[in-house]
Amino acid sequence: MKFGKEFTTHLEETLPEWRDKYLCYKPLKKLLKHLPSTADNNLPDGGDNPPPPPPPPHLQDWFVRILNEELDKFNDFYVDKEEEFIIRLQELKERIERVKEKSGKDGAITKDGEFSDEVMGIRKDFVAIHGEMVLLKNYSSLNFAGLVKILKKFDKRTGRLLRLPFTQLALDQPFFVTEPLNRLVRECEENLELLFPLEAEVVESDATAEDATGGTTPNTSNVSPSLSLGEENVDIYRSTLAAIKAIQGLKKASSTYNPLSFSYIFGNQDNDNTGAITAENSDSDPFVASQSDKETDQEDSNPLE
Repeated sequence: MKFGKEFTTHLEETLPEWRDKYLCYKPLKKLLKHLPSTADNNLPDGGDNPPPPPPPPHLQDWFVRILNEELDKFNDFYVDKEEEFIIRLQELKERIERVKEKSGKDGAITKDGEFSDEVMGIRKDFVAIHGEMVLLKNYSSLNFAGLVKILKKFDKRTGRLLRLPFTQLALDQPFFVTEPLNRLVRECEENLELLFPLEAEVVESDATAEDATGGTTPNTSNVSPSLSLGEENVDIYRSTLAAIKAIQGLKKASSTYNPLSFSYIFGNQDNDNTGAITAENSDSDPFVASQSDKETDQEDSNPLE
């Protein structure tokens, strides 16, 4: 499936309140259609016709301003959600401590092997925040992937070389620095496994998102969304699985492993590495450039589709 269709499908399946926080991928593609193209430069003309003039110098500045506005949108949403998760997770830990204090002996949170309604409420809230954290990780990856695709199309249409510098800029943005979020995910999982060891399968499918770039298919056979997660968390569960599926689709479509491939970038993101792109490992290398071009061309042969 082409990236544009996968991206649209994910938007349809994600949480409604998140949809306008994603990259405006489709509008940006439409904008590119109205830019002067250098594609005719590659057509044989027998040397009789001069090549079309290059795009005006201000064109790249104009497009960069649009992309910078998108980066600001990603960063604002990502940072706000990350701060929200920190507060919510701390509140959940405090609720657990209050339950332990009330239970008395050994701080057990069960009575006669059964969970109280209060504890089950805490459990559902842990599952909900965990799903949202994983969804935010995939939000980061999908938006970055969309930027790379749009930049590739821009360069191909205009003959500019914007992708390399802007990709490096995006790698340093708060929305793509996911190491603090990774720690929150792990802390949430540790609490779930400690408090509800017999319910470890609840986080099994979401935990695969931590390694979504490793090609692992989420195992949903042991999870019943309505019973394990609570009815109110089903939308989060489904949105998270849709995001994981989209990221895995990108990795499978990437047949190369170079500094501009999704396998390389997403792998470095999960390994808390910046994945910095330099002159030595960028498109200045003809082989890397050609392989990166093939990767995008496999997704679609028309740069504007």
